[in-house]
Amino acid sequence: MIRLLIYTLIVLAGAIAGPKLVENKGYLLVAIGEYTIETSVVAAVLMLLVGFALLQLAEWLLVKLLRTVGLTRSLPRRWRQRKSRKFTLEGALALAEENWSKAEQTMAKGADAGELPLVNYLAAARAAHHQGHSEQVEAFLTQAQSFPGSEAAVNIARIRYLIQDGELASARQCLESLSASLRNRPTVLKLAHELFLRQRDWDAVARIAPALTKHKVLDAETLEQLPVQIESGALEACHTLEALNERWQQLPKRRRRQDPLVESYVQGLIRFQQPAEARKALLAQLNKKEPQPALLELLPLCSEDAGESLVHLLERNYSAPQMPDYWDCLANLSRQSRQYKQAKQYQRKAIELAPTRYRYSQLAELQEQLGEHRGALESYRRLADPELV
Repeated sequence: MIRLLIYTLIVLAGAIAGPKLVENKGYLLVAIGEYTIETSVVAAVLMLLVGFALLQLAEWLLVKLLRTVGLTRSLPRRWRQRKSRKFTLEGALALAEENWSKAEQTMAKGADAGELPLVNYLAAARAAHHQGHSEQVEAFLTQAQSFPGSEAAVNIARIRYLIQDGELASARQCLESLSASLRNRPTVLKLAHELFLRQRDWDAVARIAPALTKHKVLDAETLEQLPVQIESGALEACHTLEALNERWQQLPKRRRRQDPLVESYVQGLIRFQQPAEARKALLAQLNKKEPQPALLELLPLCSEDAGESLVHLLERNYSAPQMPDYWDCLANLSRQSRQYKQAKQYQRKAIELAPTRYRYSQLAELQEQLGEHRGALESYRRLADPELV
């Protein structure tokens, strides 16, 4: 509607101005040096309009020509990009199908003229790692590292692959070369936790424990058990009795009352041939109402020549608890003191509570010691029972 109004105004203006321009043509005189041009105003206006139209046409033709030339020259590049997109898509599908060989080849081809070559090289490295091609993995990661902003992704991938390949020393060296800000990232912290655990470097795990808790890198249950795991591992890693006792004494009292730590300490005492100290620590830790199965399992390992007295002690403290591990412990202690008949009775009570293949095999050995060959044969037959574990 507005456009129609404008056209109407232009026609009216022309109708009004046209007769006046015909009656009063006027003239235009242009003098340049010795040359002069004289023409009417109407003709001059028409020539200006025609000239402007010719300039617009020339500009359009020039732009069209330049675009045509640019398109012609960019055709190979566009073809390469189209082919790279095709290879990248095939590689992504191959990764989803876990066709690692095809994924490596197509992702590497798609990186040459791809829009995101960094992603292609990282994906190719992953596919190469699944095939065990360590040299190709490093080559792809090196190529990916040449792109700006790739430091974090490349280093994290390299550390992960080194850990999975068992190259723990190289992974540790790569981890320590990272900047402090990068080492505090949750992904890197998780890798560091896995690496330190595999290296059994418990002091290193303790150093990153606050950051693991702060960033909630591990699940709540694992984080809760982490301090105990660290101290337990550190006790197991002690190479001398002095180091073991020193580490134990440095623990807070509340830690020294926790079963897993007592188990690790007792195992260390047994390892360093200190059975009396191990028995003392175990007996002090046993629950007065119901003994802990893990501690009962360790007791025969440090009984030495005190097996019979330990049996009497346990029988006085506990009134026939319904625990198969308790009767296993009594059976093993009685076996050590050559009380085979008593050991057989204890082993049968354990089997009544929880029959297993291991318990039947123990019973069969005791029956052989007592010359009860038919009973031993029957116990061995029970080992074939598919319902037993």
